[in-house]
This record gives sequence, C-alpha cells and structure tokens, in this order.
Amino acid sequence: MAVKLHPDWELPDGALEEPFRTDLVEAIRREAALRLFAGGKISSGYGAQMLGISRWEFIDLLRESGMIPLFSYGEGELDGELGALDGFAPVKPHA
Repeated sequence: MAVKLHPDWELPDGALEEPFRTDLVEAIRREAALRLFAGGKISSGYGAQMLGISRWEFIDLLRESGMIPLFSYGEGELDGELGALDGFAPVKPHA
C-alpha cells in the first residue's frame, strides 16, 4: 500500500507562482525518489514510476546525481562477484 505525503509549509505570498511552483515540486519529487532509493526503501523501477520516466532514465539520473551508488555491495560480496569472473576465459584483444 502506498503512502501519500503532503508537506505543510508556510511560504510568503507569491512564492509559488508558476513556473517556479512546477519546478519546485519536480525538484522535491526527484530528490525524494533519489533519497528513497539510496536508503534502500524503493527499487529503481519504483523510483522511475514516481517520476514518470523509464527505469533507464532513472538510472541515468542516479549517475548524474553523483551522490548515490547504483550498486551497493556488502562486506565480501564484491570479492565473491570478482571471484566468479575468474572462471571465465580471458578476452583476447582484437588484431
């Protein structure tokens, strides 16, 4: 079940005139999706859905933000992944 968030902020008159209002709402939504993903609360697919973009666009947004790693390995997990690669044949350079 999804939860709806309704921030209650008091702002000065005229602070939310267009197009600033739309830009602000989109920036807040984008930041929320990035932080929820970074905190492990949502998947990249759900983040994309929140923003009305494709999953690949969300992944690009994660990369562009520079603050959120797309992959997060626990202790020893990266070593296990790299060890699994040792079983593959070496790639020969193109002549």
